Amino acid sequence: MTTLREKITFVLTALAYLLFHLRLGANLTEIAVGTLSQMLLTAPYAIGFAYILAAVVRHLSGRGWPPWDRLFRLFFTFGILFAFFFALYEYAGQGSPQAVEERERPGASVSRFFEGVLRKGP
Repeated sequence: MTTLREKITFVLTALAYLLFHLRLGANLTEIAVGTLSQMLLTAPYAIGFAYILAAVVRHLSGRGWPPWDRLFRLFFTFGILFAFFFALYEYAGQGSPQAVEERERPGASVSRFFEGVLRKGP
């Protein structure tokens, strides 16, 4: 990371990583806790994938490990991807408490539709 362009793109990648992990809340504490928990949730996946890709690059190139800034760029990139997909899951209603309550509420569903048929038997 010697040129100004590399430094700027590194900082922009880190800011994008933070932006994708940002979770909204009613106050600053909820925002900080939500963002931190999201970062802790995706960190193991991002670290693992970055490590695997760095090991593959190391093996194929025949040299040592990539420089630290390249490793962090890999980590940020994988972290952005995982944060995006986790956010899709959350904001689509799958991870919200309301969706869980709606799934557990007895109502009209396919399983309840066939309950009467299965109880009667042959």
